[in-house]
Amino acid sequence: MLFVPVTDLWMCALGVVGLALNLCAYDFISQEIRAAEDPEFETFYTKNILLNEGIRAWMTAQDQAHEKLIFPEERYKYMNIYLN
Repeated sequence: MLFVPVTDLWMCALGVVGLALNLCAYDFISQEIRAAEDPEFETFYTKNILLNEGIRAWMTAQDQAHEKLIFPEERYKYMNIYLN
């Protein structure tokens, strides 16, 4: 007897979760589009990507010394790393 009301509540909950995921995805994509159009626009997400990529490029040579990795200076400039 409670099958239909309980199922209805579950479907409603799934719909709300789906709507929330769609809104998060829309916000993320709109930020990516704006960042692609405007180079001055940075969000926490884009700053985090730049920071992670910069740290990865900077630490790779020290972290994996056995690989003898050498990156050209152009790569550091591209990733906003200042080696001074």
